[in-house]
Amino acid sequence: MPTLRRSLGLGHVIFFGIGSILGAGIYTLIGKVAGEAGNLTWLAFLIASFTAFLTAFSYAELSSAFPRSGGEYVYAQKAFGQRTGTAVGVLIALNGIISAATVSLGFAGYFIELVELPLLPVALAIIALLVGVNILGIQGSSTVNIVLTAIEILGLVAVGIAAFPHVGSVDLLALPDGNINGLFFAAALSFFAYMGFEDIVKLAEETRSPERNIPRALFIANGVVLVIYVGLAVLVVSAMPWQQLAEETAPLAAIVESTWGRTGVIMIGVAALFSTSNTLLSNLMGSSRVLSYMGRELGPMRWLGAVTQRKTPLNALVLIAAIVYALALIGDIAIVARIATVSIFLTFLVVNVSTIVLRWREPELVRPYKMPFHMGKVPVIPVVAIVCTLVLFGFTVAALLGGASQGEEIGLLRGEMASPDELPLTVAGIGDGSIGQY
Repeated sequence: MPTLRRSLGLGHVIFFGIGSILGAGIYTLIGKVAGEAGNLTWLAFLIASFTAFLTAFSYAELSSAFPRSGGEYVYAQKAFGQRTGTAVGVLIALNGIISAATVSLGFAGYFIELVELPLLPVALAIIALLVGVNILGIQGSSTVNIVLTAIEILGLVAVGIAAFPHVGSVDLLALPDGNINGLFFAAALSFFAYMGFEDIVKLAEETRSPERNIPRALFIANGVVLVIYVGLAVLVVSAMPWQQLAEETAPLAAIVESTWGRTGVIMIGVAALFSTSNTLLSNLMGSSRVLSYMGRELGPMRWLGAVTQRKTPLNALVLIAAIVYALALIGDIAIVARIATVSIFLTFLVVNVSTIVLRWREPELVRPYKMPFHMGKVPVIPVVAIVCTLVLFGFTVAALLGGASQGEEIGLLRGEMASPDELPLTVAGIGDGSIGQY
């Protein structure tokens, strides 16, 4: 069966990773995080970033040993067998599909505030457009991704310029009411803004020298986003009281509006449109690669492994598009989307445990990238990653079961619509030192 074409360099994969992580979540998420962490919003993002970065080590080691587009499916299969691998592969693909449906509604929510059109036709149109971009091939998709990522970053730079004069005006170490739990609820919530970096490994079969470039892209993309998020958090809480940030539907738009008026709001709205488009593009690319790889390995799913002359997994994309359309037609999938966010924590746990298990079972396995620090056969970093992930997972479950403010925040993050009279940016998308040796 034909395979995918290796046409991506390190730069392409880095931009894909940054674009996947940035998404649109930061445009509304930061205000909700501030409502829990106050002026320590930057620390909440740092905790979430640290947890994601730890798991990136496991992704780097496993992707260098198994540079396959199946990603987590392959890692779990190698560590625990076919059944577990298949379950994880389906989980990853489903998470990407649900996220894509939700983000399409998010895009439509932004768009209809700028141009008066019905919600669902806009959501279905953006899905069709980006499926078309995917069908054209990975090179074209990567070029579109680079352009969209650049626009995303420019939107955040505009916010930084508007907020910078206020730096130094607040105590960045003040925690609201001295409630440390609020900091960790905020960190768990902000973790959703880091979702997406794991999609980098799904481009392994389309990347040149994946054993080296995929691990490098993982670390560089995470490092760049860490700086952007933590820096932006410092600027935002300096420019506007955290209490007000928590009440704003579109906090970044509100900050820009204070400097550039309605023009600034429209500018951020357009940036958010491009940002949601990029997240949707990444969801479609990542999910289709997982299903395509599984199709090449599993008899009943073999038809999903077919690729076109442009080396595009067309059948997988068509199936994904059909399911995304069906979910988007519901119009409100907040509950399903909240459950989907839990799957990323479960996936990270499986990836970290797989790294430890394979160190024990296959110590002689060739690992072009091998993470530092170990005690005997046990690598230390995945153990710390598991602990940190479980902590944030616990706070996420508590927020969901509580059904109060934290649950509402996650619903907003995943695509619930605000009322038409609110500002246009009402829906969010989804998401080095000595770091080992080659």
